[in-house]
Amino acid sequence: MICSGATLDLLEQPECRTELSRYAMMGTFVLLTALFAALSGGFALFTGFKIISLAVPIGLLWGGFIFTLDRFIVSSLRKKLVPPEASAGEKIWIKGGELLTALPRLVLATFIAVTVSVPLEMKYFEPEINVRLGEWHSRAAKDLVAQISDSLPELTAVEQELAALDNKEKTLRDRRDLLQQQLRDEANGVAGKGLTGIPGAGKIYQQRLNDANQAERELTYHQQSNQARRQFLIDRLTTLRVEQAEAIKRKNQVREAGDGFLERFRALSELVSDGPARNVSLFLVVLLTLIETTPVLIKLFAKRGPYDELLETREHKIHVAQQVEISNFNSDTNVDLELYAIKSEARRQFEINLSRQTINPERIEDLAAPDIEEAQAEIAKAAVGDWKWRQMNAVQHT
Repeated sequence: MICSGATLDLLEQPECRTELSRYAMMGTFVLLTALFAALSGGFALFTGFKIISLAVPIGLLWGGFIFTLDRFIVSSLRKKLVPPEASAGEKIWIKGGELLTALPRLVLATFIAVTVSVPLEMKYFEPEINVRLGEWHSRAAKDLVAQISDSLPELTAVEQELAALDNKEKTLRDRRDLLQQQLRDEANGVAGKGLTGIPGAGKIYQQRLNDANQAERELTYHQQSNQARRQFLIDRLTTLRVEQAEAIKRKNQVREAGDGFLERFRALSELVSDGPARNVSLFLVVLLTLIETTPVLIKLFAKRGPYDELLETREHKIHVAQQVEISNFNSDTNVDLELYAIKSEARRQFEINLSRQTINPERIEDLAAPDIEEAQAEIAKAAVGDWKWRQMNAVQHT
């Protein structure tokens, strides 16, 4: 009941026993909405900053703000009296006025519900969001490697030169191995293309032997002449790849640091743009909207009860008392001003007479004092009578 914003001393009176359950239910909905807001606000901050010591107090602060706002919305709605003899049009007009008064509050409550639902959706769809972020990260990693490679043209040149040396060496080695195999086949008398099929060291064997030895020399020369260059290229390639790895690491750290609330919200937006996730998201928004607007709707569509009567009576009494106090103050002020004006005028007249008759001013004031007091008393009685008449009329018309 405290959460509903009701005046407890009125609600605890015997006439309002039937209102207790309704206001307890409204207060429960207000409290639940604040709890939802605190959880979603704290989760949103933790997603963005990754600091739990910051997310918890600010989440509680956000929940307290929503609680105070909802409590104000519910407590500020007042049920108007619908006379039994009122026509259907008058009843519609009165109810329409209440609805029009509550419309901005309903819009605000709906906006709060949508705001609260977004972080909860992000938590509800967290596995799917992580999958979507993983896909984005994979594509971003490939693009990042290509981008870093383009920014290091020397790396490509070294890789190409080293690959050319390897290909040349492989070609020479394959030719040597082929000639050595043909030499062995000729010595063993294997029949085939380019082979005599006669075992032994004949003329063709000597030619095969010279070709195999020449291929061996060419391979050895290539390896020895390019050994230093190959080692330089290997060392340089290692250095460039270390630089590439460090650049990729720095880029990944920057990208992971930016993987916060906004990135997850973008993933959520793509996820719920179509398919079953959209229906689940819509259901969650509608559910939270109903929870948020339920206290206002209960207060809006409920009948006028004893609590509303007592509250209006108390407010009316306070209003009338304030008006009477203001009227009394104004009347007293007017009487004081009139008395002051009379005194001033009497003093002025006697001073004029004094100046004309050259009489002692103090003596004149003593002689005129009874007349002044009598005049003041008559004026005061007339002012009080006039004020009493006005106040009686005001109370009768209230």
